[in-house]
Amino acid sequence: MKTLRYCILGCDLLWIAAALACAILLHRPSGVPLWTLFLLSQYPVIIAAAVVIWATLSGSMRLDGFKGGWNFPAIFSQVLVGVCLLMTVLLASAFVVQLRISRLVLVYFGLLSLFGFVLIRWFAKLFFVSRTRAGGVRRAAILGNGNVARELAGRIMRHPEMMCEVVAFISPAGSEPPHLEGKVQCAGGENANTSALPDLFQRHGVQELIIVNPTASKSEMEKLILHCRRLGIRISLVPQWYQLYVSRARLLEIDGLPLLSMEERSLGEFALILKRVVDLAVTPLLAFLASPLVLTAAAALYIRKRKAFRQELRCGKQGTPFVMYRFNIDRDNPGLHGLDRVFAELSLTELPQLWNVLRGDMSLVGPRPEPPERVKHYSEWQRNRLMVVPGLTGLAQVHGLRDRHSSEQKSRFDMQYILDWSPFLDLVLVVRTAWTLIVRACALASASPAPRVQADRGRTATAVDSRPLIPEIAHADSSQPYAD
Repeated sequence: MKTLRYCILGCDLLWIAAALACAILLHRPSGVPLWTLFLLSQYPVIIAAAVVIWATLSGSMRLDGFKGGWNFPAIFSQVLVGVCLLMTVLLASAFVVQLRISRLVLVYFGLLSLFGFVLIRWFAKLFFVSRTRAGGVRRAAILGNGNVARELAGRIMRHPEMMCEVVAFISPAGSEPPHLEGKVQCAGGENANTSALPDLFQRHGVQELIIVNPTASKSEMEKLILHCRRLGIRISLVPQWYQLYVSRARLLEIDGLPLLSMEERSLGEFALILKRVVDLAVTPLLAFLASPLVLTAAAALYIRKRKAFRQELRCGKQGTPFVMYRFNIDRDNPGLHGLDRVFAELSLTELPQLWNVLRGDMSLVGPRPEPPERVKHYSEWQRNRLMVVPGLTGLAQVHGLRDRHSSEQKSRFDMQYILDWSPFLDLVLVVRTAWTLIVRACALASASPAPRVQADRGRTATAVDSRPLIPEIAHADSSQPYAD
């Protein structure tokens, strides 16, 4: 991983010099040689500064692109926020030291940098995908079942740079192995005992065994590990404790004895203040941009329904109840049409919650707030999501989790958000949410009109298909009718 990270960073730094040279070339006066303009100006100083700034940002914010699974919207959002920070620091530094820089050259440089950085990461992904398809991967088997096993297999599939492919699931006796779509293959659910597993591994060419849920006895596990060592099969263990999802795990070794250390993650006072500052800086801009849409929708809803907004009780940080606002649109109604349908399918019904963000009840990014009726059924582990202020959007939502997904799946993303929180992550998730809304709007515009519920000569015709054209992602899913 470190080698890949350094390779991507090296390509980035080379591209910075190339991008600035191209920007100068695009803006140079006619008849002036490029080398003269480049060497006799202050642009070498700018390149050096840009290299130092980008190396610092890349190291501290993990801008390599493969954290999270080589997802293009995620890569684009991370690089876009990183380039914006780079340009901001460059402009501030140039102002302090009074460097004369053409603003048009900087615009060209920023656009070329964004394009080149995304392209570098995309080529890196294609390289590893091609190697995976060519068969140059490590074949792994997962011993265990349940959500953790499925989640592990899914994450391995999203990371081609690991050069690993899950080829078999082995379930404990009396249970079914997990089934996943895509490249992951199941071993046919052979509820095998540990003594039969080495033969199974040889048949499937397994090179690594990942133990997720060790239900066998200690003696059987010792025999299994001994057989794997004789066959040259690597053994990996996944701890089962949910505390790991709100703690940062660190492996220590004391004279050959492995020790797993779990460092608790909590947002300090300074981090909370910084998060609030980001909310107060970004939310007014978003509210200003959305104000024509909000005012138009509010007026239209008031004229038709005599009520533009709904007030719903939700639980905030530490379970404190607050009133959350949204447009007065029933998103579960299959007969929605016109403005109501567009707002429901694009999740724009949540725009009034910008007021909740300004009031401090919510944040721009965080776990979606849920009603007290559902919060009282949380497990102790799920209550950890109440450690932070709830958000307008979150990590679970940009990963497409909706009503059909379990609360446990959403909570895992919420815990990951709490563990990895930074102002940079908040900005990236805001950009990813905007990207998703644009994609959904384009899909909605190109989709055929949905059937409407119409009254015809005293007879009501129901919609043929009431499923939404585009799955909601800006809401926390729930099996309750209060789902956001």
